[in-house]
Amino acid sequence: MNPSPRLGRKDWAQLLLWWLLGCGLSFSVLTLLLQTMLEPRLQAESSLRISRNVLLVEQVLRQLSPQQMPPGVILRPSSTPPEGPGDGLSGFDRRVQQTLIRRYGLRRDLQRDRPPLLDPWGGYWIRLQTLGQIPPLWLYQPERLSSSSAWFLPLLRTGTVFVGVLLGTMGFLRWQIERPFSRVVGALPDTAQPPLPLLPERGIAPLRLMALRVNRLLERINDADASRHALLRGLAHDLAGPQTRVVLQLESLQRKVGPEAVAATQAIAADLQQLGRITEQLTLLAERDRPPRRQLDLALDDFCRRLAASYPGGVVEVVMRRQLIRIDPVGLERALRNLIDNAIEHGRPPVRLSAWIERGLLHLVVDDHGAGLLTPTRRTMAGPPPAADRERSRHRGLGLEIVEAFCRENGGRLHLETSSPGGLRARIELRPTATNPLLL
Repeated sequence: MNPSPRLGRKDWAQLLLWWLLGCGLSFSVLTLLLQTMLEPRLQAESSLRISRNVLLVEQVLRQLSPQQMPPGVILRPSSTPPEGPGDGLSGFDRRVQQTLIRRYGLRRDLQRDRPPLLDPWGGYWIRLQTLGQIPPLWLYQPERLSSSSAWFLPLLRTGTVFVGVLLGTMGFLRWQIERPFSRVVGALPDTAQPPLPLLPERGIAPLRLMALRVNRLLERINDADASRHALLRGLAHDLAGPQTRVVLQLESLQRKVGPEAVAATQAIAADLQQLGRITEQLTLLAERDRPPRRQLDLALDDFCRRLAASYPGGVVEVVMRRQLIRIDPVGLERALRNLIDNAIEHGRPPVRLSAWIERGLLHLVVDDHGAGLLTPTRRTMAGPPPAADRERSRHRGLGLEIVEAFCRENGGRLHLETSSPGGLRARIELRPTATNPLLL
């Protein structure tokens, strides 16, 4: 199934996470601004309104009884706090109480109104100082903000959401689109000379899909260039052999023929020299623009599927996730072909080709369905094969030596063991080296 160019679930989840992070950041910043700029103003305003109402009510109570107070004044006689034993005042409430003492000289007991609130905005219970009143009176003071400051709270909520979504969107665009796209643009080859490096497949789903398709195009270009070089080298090699033999035969013929055939043999020799120069040009053309190093960037899954497609259908199965690596593709193909050919010759199809990464090591595995090994063995890269390896009854020959040479060049080793369902498992274990990071 072809991947969709739209945003995937992972991309939407990341966008939602960025929004949440943005809302959390904006809430923290706006709360800090509220505490440093708005909260002192709210404390001053609350303490001013409390002091005015307390002094006014205490003055009126000297002339009138609590029952004669206007309906808007809420009084409750109680020897204990109206809301019961309190949990203590909050930091804001303590600062309001300290402002009452410091600025207005009012030392009064305060208690925060608890749900269900007498007022939607909440309020305070303030113990009044009245002469001869038993039990003491508690005055309820609503905590309504004035028209000049009430707009701050809706703005805080709206600003938190708006700024959070804006910051989250900017972060998502920066980290999931702009940075991966910059890496893709920076990795695009500025020359048409193969081998062309592959692009990083990161970012959102459409960007990953674009990089995937561009990488497959680059791989086809690299494969076509490698095939062209191989064809030219093969032609040059195939032409050199017959030319050498013809030259030798011509020299022998010149010693045997008479003077009348000397001109004809000299003409043939001149043509052979010209043909030799053409062969040399083909050799130079085949060797021109070859990469300075053998390691190339390639997509391992696409590489293995193309390798499996060269065998009859159903003989080789490929089971692996997409992984970009840097390796010698010629040596890798020779090693895998030798293992696959051994599995087909000595085991039973289907042959399964798989790969995974574990603890920074790349594992390439070829499983067959044969009879397995007599004794589990491990082929290492130093010294002769162990005695247990010499006891096996099959999978011998030059093919394994080629695989071992490839492993040795890439700092790895070859393991031969019996797989869990039966049959032989040949596992190539490669590790990054100082000259080749291997994993992209």
